[in-house]
Amino acid sequence: MDVSSVGTTAVLTAQMRALESSRPDRLFQDDLAGQLVRATNTGINQITLEQVTGQRVYESLAVRTRWLDERFEQHVGIDNPLVQQIVLLGAGLDTRALRLGWLGRGVEVYEVDRGDVVDLKSRELRREHTEHWHGVTADLTDRGWVNDLLGSGFDATVATLWLAEGLFMYLSEVDNQSLLRDVEHLSAPGSHLLAVHFGRGALIDAETQAMSAAVASNGYGFESAIETSPQQWLGSRWGVDTALSIAQYAPALGRKLPYDEVALGAELTWMVDAEYRPR
Repeated sequence: MDVSSVGTTAVLTAQMRALESSRPDRLFQDDLAGQLVRATNTGINQITLEQVTGQRVYESLAVRTRWLDERFEQHVGIDNPLVQQIVLLGAGLDTRALRLGWLGRGVEVYEVDRGDVVDLKSRELRREHTEHWHGVTADLTDRGWVNDLLGSGFDATVATLWLAEGLFMYLSEVDNQSLLRDVEHLSAPGSHLLAVHFGRGALIDAETQAMSAAVASNGYGFESAIETSPQQWLGSRWGVDTALSIAQYAPALGRKLPYDEVALGAELTWMVDAEYRPR
């Protein structure tokens, strides 16, 4: 498969998850990520743990993945399942539906992404309980995605757990706000949004700006950040339960990130858990 059809970022992300899973002190276990990377025939599976250890993208990814896994456990855990419907916006090569056991527990999972990504995962991840997994081919910058989701069986009358990981920074602020309003309209009381998005620090950090320029040369780049607070950015219909930066959480896991957020003077990347609160 041509890497341009899946997206270099999605494949690199999956490879880093596979590499983290090989560590004795791993923060999570993703045994399926490597399989998906190899299926793209891009050679990205040749990247080694030694090559990425200590690098910002890898270390940050490991921390944010662990944090999100823990939040999912709170909302969809075996002992206290608060929701039975999950939507992954811009799902990429995420394998949580299988590795966290959602499908086996009857949770309805909707993964929204481009057709090539959906097709790859449908083909490569031979899974049980397929009646609970729904691949939704859609462009999230086109409001037609709402009808695509509803047409796949999504039930807007029950609480939903939404995930937007590594998505918002690639969209303009106009597109982000449109997407958030659509999510609001589809959310029943008790719904939650888990999101990862750049903070104000990303706008002034030299390395982030250099990374943006590099990915922009491939036709896409970083387009937006939370310039205020997560609560202000989300708006009045969301109540932020938890908001902290990757750098603030890393020490609790025994991981050190290769940048000084305190010296930067602003959060570089936010991790947010917010509950939908209808008026």
